[in-house]
Amino acid sequence: MPASHLSGNDPQHTDALVLSIVDEVTGRGPLRPTDSFYDIGGTSLEAIRICLRVGREAGVEVGPEDLLGCDDLAAFIALVSAARTDR
Repeated sequence: MPASHLSGNDPQHTDALVLSIVDEVTGRGPLRPTDSFYDIGGTSLEAIRICLRVGREAGVEVGPEDLLGCDDLAAFIALVSAARTDR
């Protein structure tokens, strides 16, 4: 399912949204929250694309340094969820 079809502030929606975007950008799915961006072969250019899309589709500001600084996708999902509830 394309990420643009996922919306809402529910944590499960955020989880699905982020995983869908990472999968679409990297082409390395299916992905789990426990996957590391580095272990799936993620690049800095992909991190930029992912963060731009997550920001646009979730309505939050996240930068590639946020994704690259997370141990796994679950930590990035938590960061995005927190930013969504703060807005």
